[in-house]
Amino acid sequence: MKMISQIVLLSGGKGTRMREMTENLPKPMVPIGGKPVLDHLIEIFSLFGNFEFIICTGYLGDSIKSYFSNRENVKVIDTGMETPTGGRLYNVADHLNDNFIVTYGDGLANVNIKNLMDFHLNHENTGTITVSNPTSRFGLVKFDNDALVTDFIEKPKLTKDYVNIGFMVFNKNFINYLKEDSILETEPLVNLSNDRELRAFIHNGYFEPMDTYREYIHLNELWESGKIPWLNYE
Repeated sequence: MKMISQIVLLSGGKGTRMREMTENLPKPMVPIGGKPVLDHLIEIFSLFGNFEFIICTGYLGDSIKSYFSNRENVKVIDTGMETPTGGRLYNVADHLNDNFIVTYGDGLANVNIKNLMDFHLNHENTGTITVSNPTSRFGLVKFDNDALVTDFIEKPKLTKDYVNIGFMVFNKNFINYLKEDSILETEPLVNLSNDRELRAFIHNGYFEPMDTYREYIHLNELWESGKIPWLNYE
């Protein structure tokens, strides 16, 4: 019987857009409510079963290795300082099971992991990416044919387009699409799509990356309010 019991967390980047927090700390270790983002991700997955976690490190990876040194189900592997995302996955190929989940160490979402795994295992293709409607970074302005402004919409969720939010599932054949210098989101996924081997799992719930200091502040405000949308599965 096919099953998925392994999560790969890509956690080697420098987090240059969050210099306020990442001069001495890798971005996946930046705290939300006093707990690193990586711990929040592990908590999300652990709601759905017992997984082995492979953390691919690079920039300031020793702090991640030290933090998780006593976790029996966490394996921390240095995949290189400047290695791109696809190369990090390529570098841990020897540790991978037949099917595994890959996600980024800085994005939180209440993706139903069971439904995602079932979706992947029930089709015959190599990969699955989780997609969601993005929230606009800007408020929208509506106006009529006479240029009369009729409405302001504060950072709406865009309904016609989708983005890849991580939470990807692959079978090990995907390694054949990778090289050590591969950027996961470009050539490997494009080639997988061209080969008609990639499916999209639609997530309609919460998703938020932590790309900027403003997003870091917002995530901490959500935690402090007691409203923790990445753990809300109602």
